[in-house]
Amino acid sequence: MSTILIRPFKSSDTSELIKLFRDAVHAINIKHYSFEQVAAWAPEDIDEEKWRKKLLEMIVFVAEIGGVIVGFADMSREGYLDHLYIHKDYQGRFIAVHLLRAIEKAAHELGLSKITTDCSITAKLPAERMGFRVIKEQIVELKGVKMINYHMEKALK
Repeated sequence: MSTILIRPFKSSDTSELIKLFRDAVHAINIKHYSFEQVAAWAPEDIDEEKWRKKLLEMIVFVAEIGGVIVGFADMSREGYLDHLYIHKDYQGRFIAVHLLRAIEKAAHELGLSKITTDCSITAKLPAERMGFRVIKEQIVELKGVKMINYHMEKALK
């Protein structure tokens, strides 16, 4: 198994992270969501500059294997985990665990007591295995399309 490198986000990663996000949602999350839902969630016309600006405001870690970006995670300074996505071809290699450890370390350094997130149906079980618990099931709307997700939190020790 190849070594997983976890490193801070660089502005130049933006287009690759958008592609990874879009590909993962369309290839993985389609198992639990309709085509209409994944198209609203990860559209073809994502504004790269808007994403770059948002990512620069967040705490973002990128996972690489052999120089290939295979995942990323980002968290606000208040402890909201917004994205944790793994490349569609690198699922099941514990990359998410490594990214979450980096996020948790950053949260500890900020003095946070918990991390919160809104988690997809697809990611709910893996998130529970990593210590998150469901606070509530919710119906969210993106671009006029409704879908289920879960508001979750993980207490930090």
